[in-house]
Amino acid sequence: MAIDITGANTYFGAMVHIKSEAWTTIPQAKRIAAIAHAARLIASRLEDDLETDTTVDGDIPRHDAAVYEQALWMLQEYDNIALDRAERAAKIAKGMWTGERQSNNGLTSIAPEALRHLVLNPRSVCLSLG
Repeated sequence: MAIDITGANTYFGAMVHIKSEAWTTIPQAKRIAAIAHAARLIASRLEDDLETDTTVDGDIPRHDAAVYEQALWMLQEYDNIALDRAERAAKIAKGMWTGERQSNNGLTSIAPEALRHLVLNPRSVCLSLG
């Protein structure tokens, strides 16, 4: 299965994903761009290429799922960043801005839901008994 808008729409299907409505309300051009960006971002963090491993026919490969989760997260974070900027601009216009800095780095970090599907460096996992 290719990492594309068709796969993403299947992954975020109305009967299979709780964030289906959030995904489908975003314009398709933005979703396609976010998938491409997310695939590049996740691929840059992996030691191997994006795999297409599945355990059951019709299942979504875990790296595909990670890309789709990352794409939605980036789109939602981008909206939050834009909202923060709009709110800051409104505060500046009213003379109420205190100069606080925004620490949101949503467009370059990995989404928690995407991380659930990835094994980034299994050698760094340590188990401790005791």
